[in-house]
Formats: sequence, C-alpha cells, structure tokens
Amino acid sequence: MSKFFLDQKFLKNFKKLGIAFSGGLDSSVLLKLITENNESIDQLTVLHINHNINKQSDSWELFCKERASELGIDFISWKFESSDKISEELLRDKRHEAFKEWADEKDLILTGHHLDDQIETVIFRIFRGTGLRGLEGIKEVSKINDLNFYRPLLNCRKEDLLQYAHDKGLSWIEDDSNKESYFSRNIIRNELMPKITERWPSIDKAIGHLSSRASKADKILSEVAQEDFMNIDGSTEALDIVKLQSFSYERQENLIFHWLTHINNLNISSGQRMQILSSIINPSEGSISFSANSRSRDLNIKILISHEEVRILDDTALIPLPNDTSLEWNLRDTISIPSGMLSLVESPGKGLDKKFLEQGAIIKARVGGERCKPFGRHKSQKIKNLFQEFKIPDWKRDFIPLIYIGDRIAAVGDLWVCEEFHTSIEEKGMSIIWNQNQN
Repeated sequence: MSKFFLDQKFLKNFKKLGIAFSGGLDSSVLLKLITENNESIDQLTVLHINHNINKQSDSWELFCKERASELGIDFISWKFESSDKISEELLRDKRHEAFKEWADEKDLILTGHHLDDQIETVIFRIFRGTGLRGLEGIKEVSKINDLNFYRPLLNCRKEDLLQYAHDKGLSWIEDDSNKESYFSRNIIRNELMPKITERWPSIDKAIGHLSSRASKADKILSEVAQEDFMNIDGSTEALDIVKLQSFSYERQENLIFHWLTHINNLNISSGQRMQILSSIINPSEGSISFSANSRSRDLNIKILISHEEVRILDDTALIPLPNDTSLEWNLRDTISIPSGMLSLVESPGKGLDKKFLEQGAIIKARVGGERCKPFGRHKSQKIKNLFQEFKIPDWKRDFIPLIYIGDRIAAVGDLWVCEEFHTSIEEKGMSIIWNQNQN
C-alpha cells in the first residue's frame, strides 16, 4: 500500500497532532495509519465533532471515544447545538471554531480527505462559478484561520481506503445521511460521480491536471500582482487610486484580489471583488465602505474607497468624534479621545505658542462651517475646503479633532495651527501629535 504515506519529517515540526475522527471509513483509515506509523502516542489527540444532526450522533461519539481509548489516545469532542438552519459552510466554520479551542499555530490537524473528495470539490466549485484558486481544489497542506491542516490520504482513491480497511480488519460508521441529497455534495457523490466515472474512467487524472494548471496560473498572477503592488508603492493599509488606475482593468482586478486576499488575508467573495473594482473605476461622491472578515485574526474589517485611495481599517478603529464632543485638555498630558490620542511635543518654530498652554483647550468635533487661517496663509478658509485642497480622505474628516482655545479654533488635529495661535519661527512651540485609532 505504497499510496499511504505519512511525511514523518513534516510531522516533527509540530507539538501536538490532532486526528479529525468522525468514525467513518476515511478517518478510521487515517487513525490506523497514524497509530501504526507514529512513534509517540502522547503527541496524538483524537478530535471528534458531534454535529447533533443525526439521531445516532451521540452513539457515534461514543464509538469514537471507545476507539481512542482502545488505542490509548487522548480524546476530545464538541457537541453542537441542534439547529434548523444548517449548511456545509456553516458546519465547516463551526468545526474550525471548535478546533481553535484545542490547537494553536504549533499544532497540526490531520484529516481523512481523499482523491474522490478532491474530484467532488473541484466539480462542486465549478458549478458555483469558481476562479483559478478554487480549481486548485483541496491542498495537502494548508493553513486556515491559524489552523494547520495535513491531508495525507489526498492522493488515494476511496477504493484504496476500502481495501486497506478490509486488510486491517477495521470497523467504521456508515452515515446514512451521506445517501441523502439534502447537501449539494451528496448529489455530486451519489448521482453524478458514478455516471462521470463510468464515462470518463480517468477523471481523477483529468482533475489532477486541471488543478495543477490552475495552481501554476494562480502563481503567475500572484507574482504579477506583487510586482504591480511594489511598482505603485502600495502598503498593507492602502492603495493609491490614481496609481492603481494606471493599469488595465484586468490588472487592477488582479492586484485588488491579491492585496485583499494574499496581503491582508481577508475573506472576499468574487461578487464583493467586482463591487469594489466598480467603485474604484466609477467613484461616487464621498466614501464607500465594504465589510470583510480576516482569515488570520478575529476582526471585522472595513474596506474604504474614496477618490484618493482604497484603505483597510479595523472596524473598531472607525469611531468618529461625536458631534457633541467637548473635552477639556490641559495641553500638557496625553489625552485619549474616541478617535485616538492627542499629545504635545516641543518643536523649534512650529506648533502652538507656549503662552497659550496655561489656558488649556477644549476638544470638539467638526460640525460644519468652521474656519482656520493656517500659519503662513494669506487668508482664512473653511476647514472643509482645506480638507479638499490637501486631499484628506472623506472618511477621515469626521475623526479629526478641532482644538479650541477660548472660543476660537487654535488647531485642526495635527494638520494646521491657526495663525494667531502659532509660535514665532524664532521660538520653540508645542506641536500637536494625533495618533488616530488604527487596525
């Protein structure tokens, strides 16, 4: 059975090994393979998910627990609450949440996915309109939400697993729900695959070739996107719209996808990607925001698009100053405000004149119509017009604090000090430092 191969060198990179064990054929073969080829039983833990869907779910959990006990392996299980709303995606996400309670980045979870699963997955994704990455199928090694996965049976057909199980005298659970057509994957497995395999016996080789070509093409596109990213001086946090628009539509799309999914590790659907690209090509007044989730951190992310840039921020950082903000500041200590932190630092010829320090200040939000004559300018201007002139992004304007001394605006965040409050260029003043909340 040369097809059944465990990369022992790879396994030694991890502290704990978790075996995802449902009690079915696939995971039973996996468990047997691991216990016969792993030197340290203490490194192993059997991980079982009781989906609480089938009436036999509890007896299956008991079967798995007894099997682990027979082998002298630690056992841990999670039982989900029953629900009328279930889907393959929801159950997968819940399994990952459970596994994260046990595993960290130093641990590895092994699953029993095999070649028939690979074929079904690629066909399923084609029906759903997948892109190149989806055509790559299941990876033998992957990292999902900081969980490390290894699928050592991925090159084995199910018939190989059946033969191995019979040769080893294994017993396993037969889940009768696998015969039902409630889940899309079961339709592919039970109704389509027998006909496809009969008509195209080499479907496994064809899918393998397709996945390999898709992987190569995706690698090339990623390299092109990374080169474009460097050429426009992109950052993890933002992309310049004007520079982005210097590329063809196709390269813009490729770079946006690379930036969101590879560089920022966000979960973005193809539909969201197209909406984002449309908003860049045909910008509207003000800023547009899209929500996304991080695959590597438990964060809700906002993707903000303005005329100047596409920016990514942690949702918790997007707290503008309330309109009724009125905070006293002694102009000496650092002060925390809803949109960040304010402090002062001594600067030659810049910042507030020190004579105003004893008066203290009031921090307020911009409500509209306020004016400031920045130091060195020949006239007073509306702050709104200054924002436009200096290309301050629309989304950022409601975060910037106004610093009042008495009843007059002395400074606009750390952008400008109004002339009557500015120090002489021969004297040392106090520059305002505003550290905005960031992701």
